[in-house]
Amino acid sequence: MKVLFMGTPEFAVASLKALLGSKHTVVGVVTQPDRALKHGKTEMGAVKRIALDAGLPIVQPIKIRDSVGEIKAFGADIGVTAAYGQILNAAVLDSFRYGVINVHASLLPKYRGASPIQSAIAAGEKTTGVTIMRTELGLDTGDILSTVKTDILDGETAGELTLRLATLGAELLVKTLDGFAEITPIKQDDALATHCKTISKAEQYVDFTLPARSVADKIRALSPTPCAKTLIDGEIFKIHNATVCAESHDGAKAGEIVRSDGKLVIACGDGCIEVTVIQAPSKRALGISEFLRGRKIAAGVVCAKPQ
Repeated sequence: MKVLFMGTPEFAVASLKALLGSKHTVVGVVTQPDRALKHGKTEMGAVKRIALDAGLPIVQPIKIRDSVGEIKAFGADIGVTAAYGQILNAAVLDSFRYGVINVHASLLPKYRGASPIQSAIAAGEKTTGVTIMRTELGLDTGDILSTVKTDILDGETAGELTLRLATLGAELLVKTLDGFAEITPIKQDDALATHCKTISKAEQYVDFTLPARSVADKIRALSPTPCAKTLIDGEIFKIHNATVCAESHDGAKAGEIVRSDGKLVIACGDGCIEVTVIQAPSKRALGISEFLRGRKIAAGVVCAKPQ
């Protein structure tokens, strides 16, 4: 089939590459506009870099609903989205003979929405996967065409899981297109649906009143970006990874640093976490031993959220 690919970040790269190596023809790429940086500079998305290398026609509409004519001009049989970043309206969906399908990083109907990978890790899920679904006007409500499951590994961050799901999703996408005519779509059970939104700035700050397991899961869910944050002595630190600590520190306040002697242990509402990778303001992320050799943080200091 002739495919118009719509995607933007690194997660979508594996799917585009898989399509380029398949029997299907990628007729073009639709991706988000380049991101504005300081001093008038811009940064292109990961998908655009691959599209340029492959010599593919590229369209970057500010609002895809205003570019239906350009979409139709590609003459694609089917549209494929993977973390594109815009909602498709009826006019876009109707531009393809076989409609639009989406590579979604959860086992639908769980975790419909913008942050399925982060939300699954933060919720302590042990299993996740990728769903190839038909795109309709509802948010991730379309019929399921195929799925693949995988375990969430112990200690795995959102960044690490994203790379694995991207590869699994790319393989599943090609298999789905190869057997498209023989697939019987399965309707989602809306009663089982859960939803996840874009992570807000306030949600990036660690709530140490939660149990240690929940705190560690949330930190992994936000790593490497946007990254979990906390205030220590009035400065914002990023915590890239942490584990549940076996040590017990009865009487310590939630957020209180109870050890900083080669290890950084922080009390939670129930139990403690041991921070393994941390980043000081305007510095690079460091393993905790290296960090503590260059920076002294006293036990008894309480990590907090901004007021």
